[in-house]
Amino acid sequence: MQGVKVNVPQYMPSFRTIKLVIIIIGAIVLFRSTLIFVPPGAVGAVYDRGRGVLKTPLREGLNFAIPFWQHVELFDTRLQEYTMSQSVEEGALRKDDSLDAPTSDGQQVKVDATVLFKIDPDKAPEIWKSVGLNYLDKLIRPFSRSQIRMVISRYSAPAIYSEKRQEAEEVMTKEISELLAPKNIIIDRVLLRAVYFSPEYSKSIEQKVIAEQRVKQAEYEVKQASQEAQAKIAEAKGLAEAQSLQKASLTQEFLQLEAIKKWNGTLPQVVGGGSVPFINIPLK
Repeated sequence: MQGVKVNVPQYMPSFRTIKLVIIIIGAIVLFRSTLIFVPPGAVGAVYDRGRGVLKTPLREGLNFAIPFWQHVELFDTRLQEYTMSQSVEEGALRKDDSLDAPTSDGQQVKVDATVLFKIDPDKAPEIWKSVGLNYLDKLIRPFSRSQIRMVISRYSAPAIYSEKRQEAEEVMTKEISELLAPKNIIIDRVLLRAVYFSPEYSKSIEQKVIAEQRVKQAEYEVKQASQEAQAKIAEAKGLAEAQSLQKASLTQEFLQLEAIKKWNGTLPQVVGGGSVPFINIPLK
């Protein structure tokens, strides 16, 4: 049986060469972990294994950190939204996340709402230290839901649906801002996206609207009839006054003058005796 011939390479890298390659790779990895790039609209909070979370955040651009000793967590400082919606495709949670809230007139409504907010960039390290990374579920969601319910309870169902809706949004924005400001969260605006009533109440509102429209139509018709009647009275009054003036101007002299203007110079043919009744010319 013949043995298998193995070709052994003539050149084997020395231990020194292998060590140099390892050092170069390690230096590249170390250098890359030293450079921290913070993207636009973000800040970096630094955790130092010796000093804890540092108070000063890293700003946009290129920054440096101590490899394996400091850990950097990025925080989004742009305007963010948290939506609570009945639709599973719109809310932050992929389920019916609308709010059930009572109104001042004893009705129960469901509300879709959106909270627009951002974190205080200078306080990102404090948020990480006191709240953590999940500030949406720990701050935005519970504070917003609680205060939105409280504000809605001050309004009647029709008011929160129509004329007082914008006012309610402004009140919600103000009160949630005051609650979350100490937590280093800046509230930009609260939006009531939709208000839903129970089927029974929706039907009663529809009937009420129809009744109000009918009353307004009846009032309009009465007003229009009254205006037409007044116009006819004014027209009749004017005609009567014109006739009265015309009658007052029809004197005997005026009639004779009009007759003279229209006389063609021919005396009328009169059968029988008597005087000719047409023109009464005074002798003096």
